[in-house]
Amino acid sequence: MLLQLPADIQQLVFKQPGLGPRELASLEATSRAVRALIDEDVWRQAFLQSCRHNALGHPSSFKVEFKRRSTWSRRWKTLPDCAPGTVGASAPLPLQAAARLCSVRAPQKLRRFALKVIASLPQAHPPKAEVLVVDGSGREPGSFPTISAALRCAKPYDRVLIRSGRYEERLAIDKPVELVGEDPAGSVVLVGVNGPAVEASSRIPCRVAKLTIQQQSRHAAPAMSGAVIAKGGATLVLEECVVSSQTGHCVVVQGLSTNAYVLHNHISRGKGVGVLVCDYGKGVVEDNEISHNGRAGVAILSCADPQVRSNKIHAGLDSGVLVSEKGRGRANDIFANRRAGVAILKDGEPLVLSNRIHDGRDSGVLVCENGQGLVKDNEIFANQMAGIAIGRGGASRVTGNTIRDSNGGSLCLSMHSRGVISANVIQLDGRATMQVGMLTC
Repeated sequence: MLLQLPADIQQLVFKQPGLGPRELASLEATSRAVRALIDEDVWRQAFLQSCRHNALGHPSSFKVEFKRRSTWSRRWKTLPDCAPGTVGASAPLPLQAAARLCSVRAPQKLRRFALKVIASLPQAHPPKAEVLVVDGSGREPGSFPTISAALRCAKPYDRVLIRSGRYEERLAIDKPVELVGEDPAGSVVLVGVNGPAVEASSRIPCRVAKLTIQQQSRHAAPAMSGAVIAKGGATLVLEECVVSSQTGHCVVVQGLSTNAYVLHNHISRGKGVGVLVCDYGKGVVEDNEISHNGRAGVAILSCADPQVRSNKIHAGLDSGVLVSEKGRGRANDIFANRRAGVAILKDGEPLVLSNRIHDGRDSGVLVCENGQGLVKDNEIFANQMAGIAIGRGGASRVTGNTIRDSNGGSLCLSMHSRGVISANVIQLDGRATMQVGMLTC
């Protein structure tokens, strides 16, 4: 029926406001002819109506980007099992047995026979997930009045769908569930008073999406905490949320075996750090806009090792990215921060690759206090101080960068600094290209 309509009418049908990416994907699955009618412009409009695009701006293909995001959203249930070479505790029993068998020494024929026996066993599948609806207004029959009440009744892998409204609650997630706010974006506001709004502290996966999350305090400000906290080995997927904190950090990832996937969020106006990863925490911080925070936009401390990529990190009152451990930062746009765009301190050893670091009030990249790491293929320009400054004890390898238009010179080195500087392109430098002995930190 759709194929019989004139071409201009077909395009009007595809561009209806209620037709989102999921509906387009379903239409494309019907036939090749329909797939040929849905062009990139149609995908672009549907994507921008339903998804946050933040730092990505305009991906090469909105269709491919939607499929990539959908993969993350579906995989949250199995993320603990995704570490290379491991099978998690939530895997079906035959898979666990097979993994143990493959890890022990045994004659090859015996292993083959045992694997065949294991494969013939019935595999336990998780129960079908249900949808629990939260409606603070109480107008929807069968709904829960609060998110906490829905969480108490939820079974593993259930979805809690939250209707529009303002909810003053502190949520402690101790089971694998997902909390999803209904469209439009920003219509569901979760306020945590005198503590974190969302805290995941058990060795389980969980997902939080499409919420506006705020941390507030009605009394004297408590000790620095976070609006969203993942700790104790939890695996948290935080997607398409708006996160802020009047009293602490916005997002905290803390502890051994704790993983957080912080994707497509707007993280701003925190009293502390925008995203703090510490105490052996890991994860992915991707495609977020991180701005106007009281401390660093992203801080990597105490043996943490996350991946930070494709974010906009700007307008902070401290450094854009502060690193005192490992970490990998790639393809970020870091600008207009009060201190260094990237600060590598205290034996930090990150990989800083292919970022744009510009228009900061201090140096583009600052390395000191025995900081090391690799600074490679970055575009560093228009900073108020040096493009790259290596202070006392700094020993980074700086190679393949383009450095230009810095008021304090392109390279500024302390007499007590070390490291390797090679194959950089320095352009439009009004002052000396390299200044030695000018840095005292």
